[in-house]
Amino acid sequence: MKKGLLWLILVSFILCPAISFADMGTMEPKSKDVEVNFFGSVKTYPTFLSDVDLNSDDTSFDWIMDESGKMADHNVRNEARIGWTVKGENFDFMVILEADFNLNKANGDRGLDGSSPSDSGMSGEDFGIEKLNVGYDFGPFGVKVGWNTRFLDIQTGGLLYGDDHPYIGFDGKFSDSVSWEVLYLIIQDETTTDGVGAIDADTLDWRVYTFKLNYKLPNSFILSPFYAYSDNEETKAANAKVHYLGFEGYGKLGMVTPRFELVYAVGDTDTYAATGQDYDISGLAGYASAEINISPAVIPYFGVSYESGDDNANDDDIAAFNGITNISRYTPTFGMENAFIYRYVSVLGSHLYSNNFAILGGDTPGYGGISNSSSGDSPGLLSYGIGVKGEIDKFAYRAQILFMTFEEEGALEDVYGNDIDSYVGTEYDIHLSYKFGKHFTLANCLSIFDPGDAVQDIRGDDYDDIGIIDTVEMTWSF
Repeated sequence: MKKGLLWLILVSFILCPAISFADMGTMEPKSKDVEVNFFGSVKTYPTFLSDVDLNSDDTSFDWIMDESGKMADHNVRNEARIGWTVKGENFDFMVILEADFNLNKANGDRGLDGSSPSDSGMSGEDFGIEKLNVGYDFGPFGVKVGWNTRFLDIQTGGLLYGDDHPYIGFDGKFSDSVSWEVLYLIIQDETTTDGVGAIDADTLDWRVYTFKLNYKLPNSFILSPFYAYSDNEETKAANAKVHYLGFEGYGKLGMVTPRFELVYAVGDTDTYAATGQDYDISGLAGYASAEINISPAVIPYFGVSYESGDDNANDDDIAAFNGITNISRYTPTFGMENAFIYRYVSVLGSHLYSNNFAILGGDTPGYGGISNSSSGDSPGLLSYGIGVKGEIDKFAYRAQILFMTFEEEGALEDVYGNDIDSYVGTEYDIHLSYKFGKHFTLANCLSIFDPGDAVQDIRGDDYDDIGIIDTVEMTWSF
């Protein structure tokens, strides 16, 4: 009996792989009239942080935040993605599954650590649909829904909007040189109760409606006017309703690649409980840069970024420009994923993905920003930068310097009760990469922030040390 059972187990081990895995590695779509592509990537970023609070002592600001969560001292961020694209005669489908977390045992095991909050950074729900876009082409126009990254000005300064909020959109062409896009963005949709059964379906809602026109000139230079209406009923924003009118331009003109944009914000808020006031909103933002294409190995560039700040925290005007979601981190000229300023840096009051300090301020309501966290007292931004980049065979480099100041300190001085200098600091970034093949790249990003007097005026005299973030980048893709 035992001998027969042993033979049965042995035969099972021999036959099961042949039966179960004969077709392993193949996949066929249910519909035979579509083209399917499968892709994936893994980014593993060992990150070393030193004095990111700009203070050599231990403080409550000694951390930053990225998509993987809070980071301090040393962390290894890991972003894993798999996805599919499907194309048919008149429709398209794209989905990306993603997990983005700091490596540790609990996260690797997809477990909970039992502390508060109980989610250790990655559990079952965290590996989900990060991006989705499905569309149908009716001929004169197309419709699309999902939550893939959409944008209004990512090709220039990224001052107004770029993110992967859910949307319903329409697009089309008036001619070969003129295209258009309309989006209905669902940034927040929350139904609340007053505790006794009454439901308010409008509280904490935030909708954005956008229109963008792209006009391609004969020399392939793009001019693009755009409009956005932000209907923000978040409590922090005191029901702010804001119109954004702007345009951007970009493209190659001989050896030079200029990029520019200008955005004006105008609107108002309802009465805000914290101050008992309603507010008029009027803000301005602009950007300009140029790259000089001497050769693929040497491309110097320079530019300036501007956002108006508020001059008085006690009046009923908001002069600070708050974009819907600033996306400077991924813009072409100065964008650098692992640079210092493009993280959430608590000591600076900077947004994730952004290059501004819009979280700084007091009780004046804000009207935008990632997680709706921009302040109406924010000081704005005036940033100048120069750099050089290039590629030599499989090697690429980029080095840049950014000089950052507040555009207006008046409202901050009202909030903090003292004089505040305009100079925030200087950032030095250098990025080196080597592409070993089609599927693996090794890189390093060294980012150094030297604080100016504005940081000491806000946080204290001890906040004058240089902050350093060094990130090793290992990227696999197929």
